[in-house]
Amino acid sequence: MILESTADIQIRSMRPDDVESICWESEDGSKDSREYLKRQIENQSQGDSLALLALYKGKPAGYVFLYYRCKWGGLGNQGFPGIVDLIVFKKYRNKGIGGQLMAAAEKEASRVSSRVYLDVCLNSEYGQAQRLYAKLGYIPDGKGVYYKEKVLAANAPCINDDELTLCLIKKL
Repeated sequence: MILESTADIQIRSMRPDDVESICWESEDGSKDSREYLKRQIENQSQGDSLALLALYKGKPAGYVFLYYRCKWGGLGNQGFPGIVDLIVFKKYRNKGIGGQLMAAAEKEASRVSSRVYLDVCLNSEYGQAQRLYAKLGYIPDGKGVYYKEKVLAANAPCINDDELTLCLIKKL
């Protein structure tokens, strides 16, 4: 199923036969990566999520997952759709791919809810994503930062790793 398409970029649902080419283009052919992608495709086949793949000139360039009733993050297990793991491979960044993946995920989320959420890591490795989400109109949920999916109390110790996040919401 093709969801978005421009001259160079196509967004479609991920298929089992995409796993090898995704691993090749992402330069991560690890067993963990393969198993993760296969799990995401299985979740899609069960109707829990939509696994979106971006193709740039026919080659896998990134992906994102939309869970219709997301279990993780700041609004996890509250019945809202959540966007998980927006990834654009390094060699394909700054071509509008992330924005198109997000637009496709948001369009699908709007079929089931008037809002969508995501959690973004706060360390500098995620700076581009943080800026993209702000440009797309995502705003903090107002609860402060989360650590390991729980609101972090003021002055509480934490580590600035991938578990330190901010929950962002967008009205659709």
